[in-house]
Amino acid sequence: MNRRARRGLVAVIAISASAAAVPAASVAAPAAEPLADQVVALATPDGLRPVVTDVLVRFDPGTPARNRARVRSRVLDAAGAEPREAQRVVGLPGAWRVPVDDGATPAGVARRLDARSDVKWAVPDTPGTIQVVPNDPLFGNLWGLGNTGQQVQASPPFTGIAGVDLGTTRAWDTTRGSANVSVAVLDSGTVPDHPDLVANLRTANARNFVPGADGTVDPAAFEDPNNHGTHVEGTIGAVGNNGVGVTGVAWTVGMTTVRVGDYRGIIQGDTFLEGLAYAGGQARVVNISLGMPSALIEPATDVIRAHPNTLFVAAAGNENMDNDSDPVAPCNVPLPNVLCVAAIDASGALASFSNFGATSVDVAAPGVAIQSTVPNFGTAFEPAITSDGQSPPRPVGWTQTPTETPTTGWKWQQTGGGISYVDLEEAPGAGSGLKQWTIEAPGTFTPVGRACRMEAIAALDLNPAKSQAMGLQYAVSGDPEWQLAPNSAVSRDTDQNFVGWSGDLSAIEGESGVRLRVVVQSEKGAGVGPLKVSVARMAVKCIVPQAAGGDYAFLSGTSMAAPQVSGAAALLLSKNPGLTAVKLKRALTSTVVPMASLTGKVVTGGRVDVNAALEAVPTPKPPASVPASAPVSPVAPALSLRLGRSIAIRP
Repeated sequence: MNRRARRGLVAVIAISASAAAVPAASVAAPAAEPLADQVVALATPDGLRPVVTDVLVRFDPGTPARNRARVRSRVLDAAGAEPREAQRVVGLPGAWRVPVDDGATPAGVARRLDARSDVKWAVPDTPGTIQVVPNDPLFGNLWGLGNTGQQVQASPPFTGIAGVDLGTTRAWDTTRGSANVSVAVLDSGTVPDHPDLVANLRTANARNFVPGADGTVDPAAFEDPNNHGTHVEGTIGAVGNNGVGVTGVAWTVGMTTVRVGDYRGIIQGDTFLEGLAYAGGQARVVNISLGMPSALIEPATDVIRAHPNTLFVAAAGNENMDNDSDPVAPCNVPLPNVLCVAAIDASGALASFSNFGATSVDVAAPGVAIQSTVPNFGTAFEPAITSDGQSPPRPVGWTQTPTETPTTGWKWQQTGGGISYVDLEEAPGAGSGLKQWTIEAPGTFTPVGRACRMEAIAALDLNPAKSQAMGLQYAVSGDPEWQLAPNSAVSRDTDQNFVGWSGDLSAIEGESGVRLRVVVQSEKGAGVGPLKVSVARMAVKCIVPQAAGGDYAFLSGTSMAAPQVSGAAALLLSKNPGLTAVKLKRALTSTVVPMASLTGKVVTGGRVDVNAALEAVPTPKPPASVPASAPVSPVAPALSLRLGRSIAIRP
C-alpha cells in the first residue's frame, strides 16, 4: 500500500496473510492467530480522524536552482524519507508532501524542518472537516434571499424578522448574474445532473483532487458523495426563474466544481492546497465552505497570494469560537483578497454555532436552515434486524463467527425507543495474538447508482491500545475474499451513545451479489478488558439520478453563509467585470447593514447587503471608439502625458 493510500486510514485491516498491514500509527499489533481473515487494527484514540503520517514542506524560494536538488535531498534525509516517496503539491511551487519515518512524529519532524534556513515552512499534513421574484416553487423558504417574516417550512417551521436577509430581491432589479462570471466551489463535489444546477455548471473545468481507495486520483471523479458541495453550489447559483426548486443568489453564473472532500467531509491538507491553487487559477471568486487547521494558514497564504485578483470567500467555522484567538485556515489568512463570513439566523442573531472574530471575521450572512440542492441518495440495501424469540435472542438471518454459544456471540437487542440492533459483548480471554468476531447481514444485493456508502449508527466500547477495533467488510459475486471498506475501521468509546458510523463502498459499483459483514477484533491476554459493540440502522446508499424537480434539503452552518456572499460577489462582477478582488471585497464590506448582534463579533459589525453593494459599484464606462474618418496621431497619448492632462477622444 503506498503512502498516499495509507494516509487517510483511521485503522488498517489486513484481509489475508498475503495482504500485510502497513502500520499507520506507532501502536504495535501483536502476532495474529491463524484465522481465515486476519485483522490488525492500528487506530487513533478517538477513532474519527485520519492518521497523520506526512508533513508538508516548502523550500525557501530564494534557494538557487542549482542547489534545490541538494537541499531537497537533505530535507528528505532529515525526515527519514526516500526521494521516491516525496510528492509535489501541485500548484504551489517548491512545496512537497514528505512521508515521515515510522519512528518519528509528523509534528516533531515539522518543527525540525521549519527551523532550517532552507525551508520556508513545514507543517503536519493534518486534515480538516470536512458555510423581480423568481417562480421557483421553494423560493418562499429562502429567507436568506427574501425575508418577509414568512413561515419557513423547515423542520420545525419557523418565522424570522422581515428585512433580515441578503437584499437580493432588490438587487435582482439591477442584475441577476452573468454566465461570464466564474465562481469556483472548493468542497465535496457536485451532482452534474441536478436540474436546478446543470445550466450553471462548467463541468469541463471541474476537477477532483481526492484519491480513491487505491491511492490514485481520478480528476473526473468530482461527483458529490457527501451532499455538502452540492448544497453550497445551489445557494450560489441554482438556476433562477426556471420553475424548479430553489434559486441561487446569482440566477446565472459559471460554477466550477473543485472536489477536495471525501464522502465523510474530511479534507487532507495537501489535497486542500492543490484544490485551492487550481480554483484560484480558474475563477474570479472561490467559495471555501470548510475549515482547516491553523497550521495551514501559512501554506494557504502562499497559494492565495499567487492569485491576487481572485476573491476567496471563507466560512468562519461552526465551533462557536473566537477566530482571533483560535485561528483557522483559510479564514485567518492575512491577505486583502480573503473575505471571512459568520452566520446569522432569520432574526438577525449570530448563529449559536458560528465562529466570530472582531479582527478576523469580516461580515455575516444568513446561515441557519438554508434550503438548497442536494444529491439523490437511493437505498440499495437495508438488512432487517429482528429477533428470533429465543433466549438469548439472536438476530434472524445474521450469520456469525465464531459460532455462538448460550453465553457468547452476537445478540439481538432493542433500545427503549424501539430501535433494534445487533450487539456483541465479549471478553477476549487468555492467550496471545488476536481474536476476531464477525456477523454477516442476511441476503445479497446488486447496487444501483454511484458513489455508494454504508451508513449506520453504532455504540462502541473499544480500546485502541489493545488493538480493539470494528470495521465493515464486503465481498462480491465471483470474488469471495472479504475486503475492508475504506474509512470504516473505528476504535473508540462512545460512552454508551449511538453515533454515526460509515464506510466507503464506491468499489462495489457495477458488481453483483454483494455481501456485507461487521468485523470486530481484540488482543487476547489476561490484562485485556471486555469490549462492547452495538450496530443499528445499517443501510447502503448510492447516488441515483435526480427526479424531474430535483432534491433539496435544509442545512445550517457558516458553510451555508459563505456561498451567500460568493453569490453576492458574482452579482457585483456581473455588473462590473473589471472590479479587482480588493475593490470587490471593499464593496461588500463597506455597505453592510450594522447589527447590534454583530458588534464586536465581526470586523464590520454587520451583515452583507448585496443591493447596497451593487449601488456602490460603478457601472463600467463603454470603451472609447475612434471613427475611421478621424485618425489619431500615434504621438497624441505621449503628448497628453507630457502636458499632464488627458485627452478624451470622442466620435
